[in-house]
Amino acid sequence: MANKVASKPSAKAAAPKTQALKMRSAETRGAKTRGAKTQGAKTRVRILSACRKLFNERGLSNVTTADIANAVGINEGNLYYHFQRKEQLIENLFGEFETSLRQVAAAHLIYGGDSSRYADYLVGWFNLMWEWRLFYRDGVAVYQLAPSLRARVKTLSDYGQDHIRRAMRGMVRAGLIRASADEIEGLIVNSWIVATYWIDYLRSRHGITRITREHIAWGARQARSLFAPYLTPRGSELMARRAVAL
Repeated sequence: MANKVASKPSAKAAAPKTQALKMRSAETRGAKTRGAKTQGAKTRVRILSACRKLFNERGLSNVTTADIANAVGINEGNLYYHFQRKEQLIENLFGEFETSLRQVAAAHLIYGGDSSRYADYLVGWFNLMWEWRLFYRDGVAVYQLAPSLRARVKTLSDYGQDHIRRAMRGMVRAGLIRASADEIEGLIVNSWIVATYWIDYLRSRHGITRITREHIAWGARQARSLFAPYLTPRGSELMARRAVAL
């Protein structure tokens, strides 16, 4: 009897294999997409980190997109893929600055009953100025390049001043300062002016364009001097111990 010819697999039998191949292909494409997104996110982080460093050191107006691309190790086309305009770079950096400022502003809440938190609090504001001096020094350029930030700056300033007010009321309760409500409001305004415009003062009054940590420490001492007439003996002792923190 002649051998039977083996029949071809039916469409039903082939379907699971076809489906499995499609699933593997989809998984491969998905893995590649996720990998590309992860790599893209890492590149964005590197770009923003390089921008912050360059803007802090040189100023917004003195840094080109070529400078940024060179610092990251990519070409300008790749830079534009992630950020089409300088405005987007500034807006993203401001988002990071906004997060940092909110943390600094609310730091007085996390120390429990330890009075040293109030001395640390002032140090925190001036460390913030050092780490994000691009926004303190280049305010005019920021608004020119990213005018949409004006409203966010106002909101952020209100948030920061509200927490300073709460911190100073805490200092009164802790017996570190003696100040009326009106005097507290005056201290808030004056300390905010010193902190916000200190770098501008250094540039306009002393011609200092390259800011160092000592310049920031100098500003902190000026802000601390505003509190001196209101400090109790205990408050003076505490502030003196923390004077070298910057």
